[in-house]
Amino acid sequence: MEQVLVVNRQALEAKLGGQVWVTDHLDDLRQFILDHHTFLPRQQAEYDATVRQIIPYGILRRGGEYFLLRRLKGQTEARLHDKLSLGLGGHINPTEESAANPIEAGLRRELAEEVILPHLTALTCVGLINETTGGVSDYHTALVYLLETDGEVTVRETGKMSGSWVAPEDLREAYPALETWSQIVAQGLIFPGIV
Repeated sequence: MEQVLVVNRQALEAKLGGQVWVTDHLDDLRQFILDHHTFLPRQQAEYDATVRQIIPYGILRRGGEYFLLRRLKGQTEARLHDKLSLGLGGHINPTEESAANPIEAGLRRELAEEVILPHLTALTCVGLINETTGGVSDYHTALVYLLETDGEVTVRETGKMSGSWVAPEDLREAYPALETWSQIVAQGLIFPGIV
């Protein structure tokens, strides 16, 4: 049974002050998560309102383009089927616990499972998503990483997702079809104040 990293919801939300897109004090927030986490069985954590699962959420950028994914029906999380997404990533497992940075280790493992990414030139934490308007977001908090590459990206899990590079103007047109987290990232990182 998969175990996933969680933190106490009330304690985390007290640190975030109700913000949905957080860009201040990211190092302090990551350290808080690392200092106050535990692991729960995923089946329990997915519907336990007392905790938030921490998800590293990687946004791939190549020059001025972003890698846009379509989540297919083969994906585990049914609540995200047919959604467009900017993010790659997933849960952090106990196997990452001993890494120097367990959150980034979880992100790298998820990336390796989901895509072939031959050359990563930079990995930077750029924000945190604390969106609680219902559904899957009520049980997850995302640490958002901008992943820079200068090469091609190939989707491994072709039964679960497809992907292609898009320019910001194309992303703006696709905005209504983006999953909520990707809309938050688009507004906060890619075209703030334009949507």
